[in-house]
Amino acid sequence: MPYEKTDHTAVMTTRQRLIETLVIFRRSLIYQTKEFFQNSTLHGVRYIAETGRPIGEKFMWFCFTSIGAVTALVIIMSLWEKFQTNPTITGLDTDFHNQNVVFPTTVVCPATAYDHAKAYEEVYKSLANYDAEKAQQITPFLDQLTSLNFDNIREAEKLAEGIPAELLAEHTLREWAFRAQIPCESTLISCKYRDEDIVCCDHFHPIYTEHGFCYAFNSRFMSTATEDSKTGPPHDLYETDKKWALFFLPNSTSRIFIFSNEEYFGSDFNAQIDWTDDQLVEVRISKKNTYTTDDARQLSIGQRKCIFRDEVKLNYFPDSYTFSSCMKQCRMTKAIKLCKCNPSFYKPINNVPMCTVKDFACLNEYKLNITNIKDCLQCELSCSKTVFNIDKLMKFMDRAEASGVLVEFLTWPIIRYKREVLFGWVDLLVSFGGIASLFLGFSLLSGVEIIYYFTLRACCMVYKNRQELYEIEQRIRHEPPPAIDLKLKLKSHSKSANSPNSSAVLQVQPAEAQSADLYNMSRQRKSEKDYLNYSKSLYRTPKVLPDHGYASNKDKWQFDHGQYLP
Repeated sequence: MPYEKTDHTAVMTTRQRLIETLVIFRRSLIYQTKEFFQNSTLHGVRYIAETGRPIGEKFMWFCFTSIGAVTALVIIMSLWEKFQTNPTITGLDTDFHNQNVVFPTTVVCPATAYDHAKAYEEVYKSLANYDAEKAQQITPFLDQLTSLNFDNIREAEKLAEGIPAELLAEHTLREWAFRAQIPCESTLISCKYRDEDIVCCDHFHPIYTEHGFCYAFNSRFMSTATEDSKTGPPHDLYETDKKWALFFLPNSTSRIFIFSNEEYFGSDFNAQIDWTDDQLVEVRISKKNTYTTDDARQLSIGQRKCIFRDEVKLNYFPDSYTFSSCMKQCRMTKAIKLCKCNPSFYKPINNVPMCTVKDFACLNEYKLNITNIKDCLQCELSCSKTVFNIDKLMKFMDRAEASGVLVEFLTWPIIRYKREVLFGWVDLLVSFGGIASLFLGFSLLSGVEIIYYFTLRACCMVYKNRQELYEIEQRIRHEPPPAIDLKLKLKSHSKSANSPNSSAVLQVQPAEAQSADLYNMSRQRKSEKDYLNYSKSLYRTPKVLPDHGYASNKDKWQFDHGQYLP
């Protein structure tokens, strides 16, 4: 028990010391606040805490200072919002003469992406085991694989119901699709580039995507049964070339895609041309290139709304960042996460199994989640991007002798667009400083002063002048409130002009004199109040005067002797 009492006493002592320290620190903060207001360089602040100033003048300066602070804060917040939402500006860059231009990637996707005879022969030898009737039933499945995507994956699942799983497992679905693809020679008949004849299949490479099997001119990659590999250097155009055009003649109905060589082809692109037999299509295109200066790297991705090619490294497309490759990786990531496999029309990934027929049900169930672009908000546009616009599209029907597709530049692209920083960190700092200085006279050193006064200086005063602060706190607690002088004249006017203490300034008495005056004034007020109550009580009840025989003529008596009544 004695030990418990000792511990309790120690706890109470520690708590009392802590409370005492907090009280002293509060007094130190009050003292430092007054010191800061009196010595601060901020405009109008010193008049608020200056001793002797009328309360009206202090309130006036408080209003002026508050209005200035609020106005400065509003303007600073508007500048901050501008810095966050629109810190860059895009303008024309005409320095683009005598430079090579990369021709756009042109993709030809035939409506029939399979070779039925080739697929039948492959099925007859392997999956059907030389059974012609069975081969006829299995061949449509291989045909479907050449144009497999999330829209028709349910149909492919139904077509694969009668195929033995152990036979399909001998090869991946991607390899089966390549065994049934339409060859390049059956897709394109003739080609010209820069008005010179070229071998189509030497320049058009097969690619396998969500659009099925296609053949691309000037593409970044080409597809094989096991991987997507890089192609050679892109095809360039020069201002001195005879013709800035590509001409090709498809063999059957096809969809034509035209986009920048920088992008990675996939479901993000829509066909610009639907070509049919005996049709001549002339496409006049223009190029718009936008690049961003390196000064924009000081801004965040959310501020500039673009990503530099070397800023973000994608896991599945590590060469360079583009918007299309980011979107494609997003879909691949969701498919692998939800179904634990990679669809066959995507790029093969190491250590990730390729989807089989058993996974078609899962892919069909989650296809809306996989293709939902709202889940890929982390993908921003590239800071250097090229867009090809179709300025003129002409179709001529029944041109069997001159049918084909002509993709040509309308004019030589001599204009680029440049994005540069309009409002950077330095501009933001200068703007903040100018606004704060204009309305408040505030600077960076003023901020340092505020931190110094209310942290270091206040804490040092607690430990260095602790006894003085304690005495001030005790004196303020025990001394009576100051006397309130209700007189409307200065004390100097009540004294003679010859008095040596006469002055036009209000006289301040010591605390002891103020206490004596307060005591005398309270006694005087009490006596005056007692006399006032006594005088009021005299008139509270009417006096009853004796009649003395004048009751019959009371009015006449009051008229004759009314001056004697009290």
